Amino acid sequence: MANIKILPDRVVNKIAAGEVVERPESVVKELIENSIDAKADTIKVFLKKSGKREIKVIDNGIGMSYDDALLAFERHATSKIEDVKDIENICTLGFRGEALPSIASVSKVILKTAKTNENEGTIIRIEGGILKKVEKAALPSGTEITVSSLFFNTPARKKFLKSDETELSRIVRLVNSYVLANPHTAFYLSNDGKNLLSFSSFENLETRIKKILGSDFLSFKIDYPHLKVEVFLLPPEKALKSPIKQYFLLNGRFVRDKTISQSVYNAFKSVTSFFEGYPQGVIKLQILPELVDVNVHPSKLEVRFRNQNEVYSTIKEACIKALENREKPSKITVTEDSLRFFTKDKYSFEEENRYNLQESGIEYKTETQNYMEHIEKNNFLPFEKKSHGFRVLGQFQASYIIAEKDNSLYIIDQHVVHERILYEKALKMINNNKIEMQPLLIPVSVNTGNENKELLEKNRDLIEKSGFKFEFIDNSSVKITAYPIFLKQRDIEPSFLELLGLIIEEKERDRKELFKDIAATIGCKNAIKANTPLTFAEIDSLLTQLFECENPYYCPHGRPILIRLTLDDIEKLFKRK
Repeated sequence: MANIKILPDRVVNKIAAGEVVERPESVVKELIENSIDAKADTIKVFLKKSGKREIKVIDNGIGMSYDDALLAFERHATSKIEDVKDIENICTLGFRGEALPSIASVSKVILKTAKTNENEGTIIRIEGGILKKVEKAALPSGTEITVSSLFFNTPARKKFLKSDETELSRIVRLVNSYVLANPHTAFYLSNDGKNLLSFSSFENLETRIKKILGSDFLSFKIDYPHLKVEVFLLPPEKALKSPIKQYFLLNGRFVRDKTISQSVYNAFKSVTSFFEGYPQGVIKLQILPELVDVNVHPSKLEVRFRNQNEVYSTIKEACIKALENREKPSKITVTEDSLRFFTKDKYSFEEENRYNLQESGIEYKTETQNYMEHIEKNNFLPFEKKSHGFRVLGQFQASYIIAEKDNSLYIIDQHVVHERILYEKALKMINNNKIEMQPLLIPVSVNTGNENKELLEKNRDLIEKSGFKFEFIDNSSVKITAYPIFLKQRDIEPSFLELLGLIIEEKERDRKELFKDIAATIGCKNAIKANTPLTFAEIDSLLTQLFECENPYYCPHGRPILIRLTLDDIEKLFKRK
């Protein structure tokens, strides 16, 4: 008796569903792509319970005939390719003929469709891949497809779904990507009767980008006969810890691609000397279909470029050009009035130039009083004559502290020192609910993305525990009314967005771990940077606080804080031993 068997279609469809249908987002993706391929110029998506209970997509496309509607649920039945050569020249979003049968095998589906200018349409009902009913009825032209009870017959798959907020944010981000890729198509999305986004077909691409990213994007375009690249980027200072506002669009489809992401990241690194995090923006590519393989993965999210190096270099060049067009800082003019600071108390120059006192809202008292209060507010404790055992020799490149102790030379990264200090202070305050907040007379507006409104509302207590108070302006924006007192005002928006990114990426984790990541973000954002001159008093204060930390040797991300060279090490380098 043979051990190898040919699997029945129902089993094959469920296996295929595992590749194509991972979560509600996957269903929405496939149905929207079918609507776009059907030449719809209006696409409406209605969700119940973030798509877990029901997903309904309605379009005004060309619709299907009775026979085509039945064939659409057969595996590898498609109207988009006919021959092997067609796979090398794909101009549609769908082509594999797997989506509808895969979706129908793990859900309950009702399809209503009618071709343009035909009075009669078709209604098909399928449950778990089994055809239940087919009937003809008077229907408007276009297609309406309802997918309910996703994974009702595969409960193990259902357990892997995330919270309602997580699944919803994924769907909204996905719909945003098709909004950007199809600027002449109207989109509407709602969840449990609440309108989440609405874009008319009259809005151009720039208008849509402003709604989704914010108004201060940088753009550049490169147009070759076989490759067209358009980039719309947020400035480097708005980089985040997660790619929540990163959209890669290729020939009208949303993709995730390492070549694109690496080219964008390296462009930011080459233009900005100190850059960390994920660049945020829209990268839109148009390339000849024969030069890209979109048949790499069943979900069509991954692609392979025939000339990867050219794509990489072109995207990088466009990003660099966009970033170079950003507004340069205004020149500083030295006047007699400004030179007077050099003749004052030794702290006055740093006090009035390195620290922005007006921005911190600190009133002037005497210079000495003001300095001591100011360094305390900025997490430098007032100078104490408490020995940490180091003899400070100075700074190297205004970035590294050089010190000696016990016959050893130490090179200490000042940014990482301050980061560790702020991290432990912030973590302690968060855990003890003792973060002091500074109210804002003029609230700061932040574009948080229309996909995150419910997530923000659900996590309001966590966000306030982290030191921020906010109110909604609309579905995609909030105004910050109070912020952690140890933040600089210019860091309010990026810090709030990074906090949001941490919640999005890590909300399924233990709260203690999330608090650690929030504290690490606060520490990194607000620590003194490289190329910052420090006085000996400030260095001494930093080292004193460092060795009061629980772990004075590594930053929250695991980087070393100091490097030690013993006398033996140095003598070996000079060939003395």
